[in-house]
Amino acid sequence: MKNTLLLLFYLVLCLSLSAQDVKKDFTTSSISIFKNGTAFFIKSGQIAPAEGVYTMKKNLPPALSGTFWITSPNNQVESVSGYVDTLMVAQQTVARSMFELLNANLGKRVRVFLSEDQVVEGIAEDIGQNDPANGQAQDHPLVSLKLGNKWISLAKSDIRRIEFSEQPDHILEWNKKEIKPVLVVEFKNSGRKQPLNMMYLAQGLNWTPTYLLELLEDKKARLKLSAEVTNNTEDIEGTDVNFVVGVPNFKHANAYSSLINFFRENLNSRGLRPQTFSNTFQGQTYAQYDDFPAADISISSTTSGLEGSSTEDLYFYTLKDMNLRKGGSGQYPVFEAEIEIAHIYECNLPQNNERKNSYASEYLFNPSPNKVFHSVRVNNSTPYPFTTGPILVVKQEQETKPISQDQLNYTSINDHSFVKLTEAPDVRIKQAEKATGREERVKRVKRQNGEFFYDLITVEGQIIAKNNKSKDIDLNIRRPIIGELKKSNVKWLKAERVNTSGSPNNTTDVCWETSIKAGEELKINYSYQVYVLN
Repeated sequence: MKNTLLLLFYLVLCLSLSAQDVKKDFTTSSISIFKNGTAFFIKSGQIAPAEGVYTMKKNLPPALSGTFWITSPNNQVESVSGYVDTLMVAQQTVARSMFELLNANLGKRVRVFLSEDQVVEGIAEDIGQNDPANGQAQDHPLVSLKLGNKWISLAKSDIRRIEFSEQPDHILEWNKKEIKPVLVVEFKNSGRKQPLNMMYLAQGLNWTPTYLLELLEDKKARLKLSAEVTNNTEDIEGTDVNFVVGVPNFKHANAYSSLINFFRENLNSRGLRPQTFSNTFQGQTYAQYDDFPAADISISSTTSGLEGSSTEDLYFYTLKDMNLRKGGSGQYPVFEAEIEIAHIYECNLPQNNERKNSYASEYLFNPSPNKVFHSVRVNNSTPYPFTTGPILVVKQEQETKPISQDQLNYTSINDHSFVKLTEAPDVRIKQAEKATGREERVKRVKRQNGEFFYDLITVEGQIIAKNNKSKDIDLNIRRPIIGELKKSNVKWLKAERVNTSGSPNNTTDVCWETSIKAGEELKINYSYQVYVLN
């Protein structure tokens, strides 16, 4: 009877000890990776609590505040609590000295050469104690070898060479005392097996979208998207991973969860990664014009890639059975599609101002023309939204030729974006303005620092565009204009900005969409009125 009780106690003890490593006890079912360096983990396991209590001591998840949840599918969790404890933590290093090499091979037969003629052979039994204070094997001055029933102690400095009778182990292992957080899950019953689920947000896992645009024909291209993943969190083994498109809102996830953060450790001083390729970040700004023509785009039937799904305002590309070791990085194809493109030549003219002396009575054309860029309009005819990311453009002819690298901005399904290719010196654009009328002190504005009077100036502008290329081109000319728009001989698209400056003038983003035949010149005449300080 006594032996039976001892056996039962031993089994319970073994179960409680084996059920302390989160990495061993839980399986990761899915990971959702965001582009800001965070990822959401969902895990589950069948654990064996000891008398209704499960203790987590190893590989606790680095969960962020407000996102750490431990639940039971059968509602058996009574409570989750934490405390700190002194634990013996296994350490490893590569042996870098005779002393460390002997320490890594305790119990093995060795031949120690004190000189070429003096050799001692025995079993390495006592090399010195580990030093838990600094996590290193203590630099002991003596080495003890067992010779049959005798022992011999040697000065470490006398050892010239070591021979092993079998292949030596070069990895030195020892235990180090560390103060670590411990989590305790208490169950309502004391069942031998309990299902347990866990979910949390953690730092250290990030994906970056990278695009390749292959120009095939004048109006056709092949677009490829890959996900570049960097993993500094944990090993990923056969796990379904979601690459998330969208702007995550985890307002309070700027510190570790209080269940594990007893030492009040802070996150990286820079906080979460800046959203370098956030869908809200625009490297090129294009206004939404009031009468912008809607693109007639049909979904391409030549699209292949990962399964995708939309949830609220987020989109998830799902990669099945992904493997990536901690500390590693990888590139994974997301989709490939043939899409329609259009070649556009673009010019962004500088904004006017509210200074009185900026408006002359004659056109003053700057001798240096404005820069014109050759771009392509990328039509999203795929079933996926395009997330913001770098894009490499190549031309497929007899060989692949590099054209440019730019940024593809977020593009909804059935919408379009613009990608810059190269500067176009064969397309020249000049612009000038002149004042054709002035009404003095027509507007009075009161502010805290005084009373101000404004003149109203009527301005006429002219844009001269010359196409020196041997083919017809489509041209987009953009300009922000301060003041009230009047008329233009070429249709302009308008997008008025919200006025938060307190100025009596509104600002409108204007775009002229037109075309110019090869070798011809186009003049755009327009007018507006602007208030300027008297």
